[in-house]
Amino acid sequence: MNRVVEQYKRACNSLAGGVSSSTRVNQALGHAMLFDRADGCRLWDLDGREYIDLCCSHGATLLGHGDTRIREAVDRTLARGAACSYENELHAELAELLCETVPCLERVRLTGSGTEATMHCIRLARAFTGRTKLVRFEGNFHGYHDQVMWAAAGALGQLNPALAPISTGVTPGIDQHLIQIPYNRPDLLEQAFKQQGDEIAAVICEAVYYNAGCVLPTDEFVSAMRRLTTEHGSLLIFDEILSAFRMCAGGAQEHLGVTPDLCTIGKAVGGGYPISVFGGRAEIMRRLMPEGDCQHSGTYNGHPVSVAAAGAAIRAFREPGFYHGIDAISDRLYSGLRDLFQKHGVPGRIQGLGARFGIYFGIEHEIRDYADSKKHDREMMLRFIAAAISNGVYFHDYGGGAVHHGFCAAMQDADVDEALSRLDRAIATL
Repeated sequence: MNRVVEQYKRACNSLAGGVSSSTRVNQALGHAMLFDRADGCRLWDLDGREYIDLCCSHGATLLGHGDTRIREAVDRTLARGAACSYENELHAELAELLCETVPCLERVRLTGSGTEATMHCIRLARAFTGRTKLVRFEGNFHGYHDQVMWAAAGALGQLNPALAPISTGVTPGIDQHLIQIPYNRPDLLEQAFKQQGDEIAAVICEAVYYNAGCVLPTDEFVSAMRRLTTEHGSLLIFDEILSAFRMCAGGAQEHLGVTPDLCTIGKAVGGGYPISVFGGRAEIMRRLMPEGDCQHSGTYNGHPVSVAAAGAAIRAFREPGFYHGIDAISDRLYSGLRDLFQKHGVPGRIQGLGARFGIYFGIEHEIRDYADSKKHDREMMLRFIAAAISNGVYFHDYGGGAVHHGFCAAMQDADVDEALSRLDRAIATL
C-alpha cells in the first residue's frame, strides 16, 4: 500500500469521509489524492510521484502553485502581524483594483467562499427589489447554501419544473421561490417573465457555464437576460466564481460584452488563497449595512493575508500580454488533445475558453446545455482520468456529470508537449 492510500485511510478515522470537502475524493480513484508539495504547473504526491496539474485547485491556482508575486505579498502581510477582523489599506487597494478591472463593479464586499458570495448576492437582490423569486438555470452551480441546492425532479429541459433538493437537510419550501429554466433557452426565459415578471427579484446565471465542462452562452440568450431583467425591474447576477479572470481580466462579462447589475467573483481572485467577492452597482450595494438594512458580515471576511494575495493576483492578470500567454497555451493544449483523440479513435470532444475546458466522451456535437452534457460517457471519463493519473497528469473527477479542467499561467509550451506525450500513452489504453 502506498503512502497516499495509507494516509487517506488514516484520515478516515478522524475526518468525516477522510476529507475536508466532499468533492475531494477523486471518483476515478475511489479515494482522495494527498499531495506533498506543488510548484508552478506540477504536483508531487506523498510518494514523490510527479504530476502535471490539469485541475489547478478547481481553478483557484490560475497563476500556478507557489507564484513568487503571491508569496511575496503574503510574506509582507505576515510580517506586519496579519491582524484578523480589522480593516487596513489593503482592503481599499483591492476594492479599487476590482472596480477598475471588472465592468459591473462600482462597490464590492469581500467574503470567504463562493457559497457565501452567491448567498449574500441573492439576499441583496431581494432586499433591493422587494421581491422573492429567483430565476436560475438548469445545472448551473451556485454553491452549497439551501437557496440553490435544487434540481429538476423529473425530465430535463423544462420550464419551471418541479424541483427536488440535491442534498438531505435542505429546508423544504424554498423551491417555491425558484423558477428554473434550461440554459441557452431565451424563448423559455421570455415565457417565465411573461408569467411572473413582477415577482422576479433576479436572474442568476453562470455567464460561461464551466461547471458542466465549458458551455458558452449564445448572444441571443445573454441579450435576453439583460433586456428582460431591465424591462421588468429585476436584477441580473452573473455568477463568475469560476469564470472571472479565466479568459480576460474583466471576466465573462467583458468577454460577452454584457454588464450585469451584480456579480460574484471567486477561485482565481485569491491567487490560491481563500477569498471571494460580490459587488455591482453602487445604488444596490448601498443597501448593505451599515449604510442600508441588508446584513453582510463575518470575522474572516477580507482576511489580510488573502487580501494581499488577491491584490497581487489581479495585478498579475492586468499585466500586458498575460492573456496572450493563456490563449497560446489553450490553443496548443486543446488542439493537441483533439489530435490525440482522433489518433486513437476515441470519441472525445473538447470545449474550452481561456484557461478552463471540458472533455466530453461519446459526443460529437456542440454541448449547449446541461442536458447535452449529461449524455457524455461517464464510464470512459473515469477510465481516462485514472489512466492520465497513472501516466503523470492530474485530472480530478468529483462525481455527477461532466466536470471542468484547466491549466495555469505557469504552464509553458514544453509543459504542454510533455503533458500531451503522457496523455498519448493514457488515451491509447482507452
